[in-house]
Amino acid sequence: MDRKKADSPDGGKPKEKVFTLDKAKVGELTISPAEGEAIKLKREGTGWKMTVPAAVPADATAVDAMLGSLESLEIDEVVTENPAGLADFGLDKPKLSLEVVSQGAAAPLKLLVGGKLADGSGVYAKLPASNRVFSVASWAVSSFEKKPFDLRDRDLLHVKRENVKTLEIAGPEGGYALARGDKDEWAFTKPLVTRAGRWPVDSLLGAVENLRMESVASEDAKDLKALGLAKPTRTVTIGLLDGSSKTLEIGGGAGDKKWNARLAGAPLVAVIPGTLVDDLAKGMAELRAKRLLEVATYEVEGFDVREGALKKTCAKSTTKGKDGVEKAQWKRTAPDSKDVDTNKVEDALFKLGGVEVVEFLDKPKEASAYGLEAPAFKVVLRMGGGKGEASVELGKKDGAIYARRPGDTAVLKLDPAKADELIKAFGEI
Repeated sequence: MDRKKADSPDGGKPKEKVFTLDKAKVGELTISPAEGEAIKLKREGTGWKMTVPAAVPADATAVDAMLGSLESLEIDEVVTENPAGLADFGLDKPKLSLEVVSQGAAAPLKLLVGGKLADGSGVYAKLPASNRVFSVASWAVSSFEKKPFDLRDRDLLHVKRENVKTLEIAGPEGGYALARGDKDEWAFTKPLVTRAGRWPVDSLLGAVENLRMESVASEDAKDLKALGLAKPTRTVTIGLLDGSSKTLEIGGGAGDKKWNARLAGAPLVAVIPGTLVDDLAKGMAELRAKRLLEVATYEVEGFDVREGALKKTCAKSTTKGKDGVEKAQWKRTAPDSKDVDTNKVEDALFKLGGVEVVEFLDKPKEASAYGLEAPAFKVVLRMGGGKGEASVELGKKDGAIYARRPGDTAVLKLDPAKADELIKAFGEI
């Protein structure tokens, strides 16, 4: 057998590309395995559609990655220019064939893929219009060995978390609704107005954004009752910044921690993993702001703190050290002007974010029941980056410490030890 090695980078010359191909100009791609279903993909605008074996949206990212592999595909070794036959290379009945139609091209580009090399490092391949047999890397070819489901668009919602304005959840644990405020903070609007935790809400939004179907229960469901979707067990209604909304309906179980789900009104019913359902089952309690204030100390530009009749005002400035690194410097501006220990300020702000809520009183009595008619402590933070102000006030009653946040229906019962540490830390500034 005549074997002619292609030039390699080690020899000073780049390897030869299989195709001269610009993936941005590819309009159609057909993958035809010897066993299994053929797949035909067609570009539509900025996306892709699968036309064979079914007319469904395709995963544009997956298709783009595959075209990138095809564009960069290199010949590892020229095996022979004149093969006596193709059977020795598995090319008499190719295991896989690829066809690419590009804009402006006179004819489609085609590649036939045969058997593996003896050492498994590559596979034999050839172009239909040429006698030459060459090898390409196995890992490169594996990117084309796809089943139709691998290349279809599995994103049910097509939602980016930064575009979500509201969330409304209904389920056996009870219903609730959330809205994003102007300062990018989340709060419940139903069943009461109260603060939501930034990180647990972001985690839920991440689960919504990353939801992908694992399989298809029905491409065109006629019997929703059989799939548990005639009366969905749970619904997630997502309000978007552009004013539109989408509702995910979740129905009956579909095996081990899997559920049937669909976009409301859509014929497709998908099987989704249980991760999102597990998050929803935790209910409203999981999403509440369980810290007194969620504070990033570097965002605080100044604050007013009042303990009893004493009020202090502090402001931050920044200076550059000899190493060019900016350093924060805090100064008290009222009732007197004095430099204060930056470490003490940052410690107090850190403690503000560390005080835990031990109980939410969602139907509070009058303020005097919690010592909040004349708060023992109040702090107002002035935030940078156009985030306005954040504040909280504390009251003491019968040995307990309570808190109230602006615009929050609930009164918060706090961990008394940490609340006392907080008051002490601000008192030392």
